[in-house]
Amino acid sequence: MNKVFAIVRYEYKMQLGRISTWGILLAVSAIALLDNFPSTRNLARLEFLVQPAYFVYRTMCLDVLIISFGLLFLLSGRIPADNKTGCKALFMAAPISRSQYIWGKLFGGFTYTLTVISIFLILNTGIYAVFTPIEADAGAYLTPLIKTLIIGGIPVSFFISFLAVTLPAMMDIRLFYLLTAVLFFLNAGSVGSAEAQPFYLVTSGDLIKLIWQHPRFPFTNIWSIAANLTFLTGCGLLSCVLLIMKRKFWRAE
Repeated sequence: MNKVFAIVRYEYKMQLGRISTWGILLAVSAIALLDNFPSTRNLARLEFLVQPAYFVYRTMCLDVLIISFGLLFLLSGRIPADNKTGCKALFMAAPISRSQYIWGKLFGGFTYTLTVISIFLILNTGIYAVFTPIEADAGAYLTPLIKTLIIGGIPVSFFISFLAVTLPAMMDIRLFYLLTAVLFFLNAGSVGSAEAQPFYLVTSGDLIKLIWQHPRFPFTNIWSIAANLTFLTGCGLLSCVLLIMKRKFWRAE
């Protein structure tokens, strides 16, 4: 386990230290504030912006989508990059197995992605709490924030990090970029609805409706929620299994 943790720590520190990580975080935070800041204009435009749960829900659905796919591109190619830089040869020089290497890369990417999404949501919720004209106790902000991190942040981070680490090691990275671009535009083009949403929505699927629901359109389709959660977690697990089973991935056979 110490070998896995060493790779996790390396990946985590290296990714968080990249200027591009903080550039994406700040750029998307600016976009989120323009759209969701509790100004008089936005409060008049968005009926439910006075509710902290709606604010966090909206931020998760719209803005975390942008930051998630930005992180996906930053994480992609981590394993091929080790081949080019010679890091893989250094790992192979130590008594480390292929599965230990893969799990270290995966959980390093997962903790990194979850950390950035958490910072983003906490930062934006804190600004909202300070400037909103509505009086509410701390629980009104913390409860939906914690729910969002658990219900939305963890599955989304799992999906983004696992696919970004594994798929470029099994296919041409240009094809990976094409597939993720298609998925992003499918997500960006979706329109919120009280009806069941497509299962492939990453940040605005029916799973996120557990955070906040329109008071006039309650949603109780458990199967649709389960399908969305299964997509997010199942794709990550399947890609991991395929990479572990891939021949000639670690040492030439």
